[in-house]
Amino acid sequence: MKKFFSVFLTFFLFSSLFCEDLTIAQYIEAAKDDPRLKSKKAMSDSLENSADTPGIKRLEFRSETGNFDIMEQKYALRLYFKGFGETKSSREFIKNMQNLHKLEYTSARSEVLFERYSAIVTYIQHKKELKIVASMRELLYDKLAVTTKMGEITGEMTEIDKMDTDDKITEIEMRQIELESTVESIEAAIKSELGEDKTPVFEREKIVSVDEIEKFAESLSEIHGASKAGNDYQTLRSIVAQNEIALEEAKERDWLKYIALEYDTDHRSDKPSRGFSIGFAISIPGFKNNQSSIVKKKLKMMEQDLGFETQRRIREAEIRTALLMLKREIKQYKMLSKRKEEGEKSNIFAKYSSIEGLNPMMVIKLKEKILKKDLKLAELELKIYEKYINLAYLLGIYEDESAGNFLNGKNE
Repeated sequence: MKKFFSVFLTFFLFSSLFCEDLTIAQYIEAAKDDPRLKSKKAMSDSLENSADTPGIKRLEFRSETGNFDIMEQKYALRLYFKGFGETKSSREFIKNMQNLHKLEYTSARSEVLFERYSAIVTYIQHKKELKIVASMRELLYDKLAVTTKMGEITGEMTEIDKMDTDDKITEIEMRQIELESTVESIEAAIKSELGEDKTPVFEREKIVSVDEIEKFAESLSEIHGASKAGNDYQTLRSIVAQNEIALEEAKERDWLKYIALEYDTDHRSDKPSRGFSIGFAISIPGFKNNQSSIVKKKLKMMEQDLGFETQRRIREAEIRTALLMLKREIKQYKMLSKRKEEGEKSNIFAKYSSIEGLNPMMVIKLKEKILKKDLKLAELELKIYEKYINLAYLLGIYEDESAGNFLNGKNE
């Protein structure tokens, strides 16, 4: 036995070295390493490193051999020019695309944080519910034993009573399995995201209370605006569309197509300087080949602007709905908490427990009612936290990189 205990202790200590605790702050801080954010950052960096040659479209070298004779060689150097205003339009387009990718990064970061906060509150509340469910399961087994025993003594308990209790046990055990499965899936997802074998200890930490969430909700109006980054993104996306159109129109103004410097070696062995010539090409105004593309882009921009306005209204409606639902569930939670406190103050459980000869089933039913209220409160808490996390996401609170841990109760 001692040998077994020493082996077990060694294994436990060895496992502890490679399995660290993971706090809420650490999990939130690790969001910056999410692959989605890295890809957005890479796209933004690639645009920042892009270069644009002013006024010049391209430089082209040509060579032509006459009569398949290497001595009859023609050379040409052509310099192609951009359209009038194309360089400026191109720079504005690239600059706004850079800003657009930065906003997309901000939006992606907000989404990643929303997912992580959602996982945290679900994990904490499910752990809490599991403790209540375990107590309820134990109580129901006691109830089944008492029901069976009293039935044997008095003959008053029927099989229906036993079946009813057995059904409750089955229901609570199914719920326990469901909660455990969710907790395990969150732990597995966290380990996969971090690439490390860390165990979450979120349930040990103090997070924002329902009272603090209520203050946060009361500080908002029902017409509170949506995410600033989301609005900025829509505005900037419209500007980028205008830049695209301006760029296409500028390309049409390439009146000076190119200037060419040519050299012909044929029969120029006596005076090589006579082989040089210069040429140029000018686009004749009035012939436009790209108008259909420009029209399509303008129509697309108009549809996009209309879509953005629709999305803005939908997002504002989502905020109003989320805020109203949050306030409603807080009221339900406080009402149920008050009822529970009143029951505790009345000390009804102690009164019934002190009565000699009291039917034990009465005590079990009282305990069952208390646990049902605890379970309902835990369910409401989860709904409140979910609405709180979602509301913060809609409002764009996660977009502030200096905000830190939103669950620490300092953001009311």
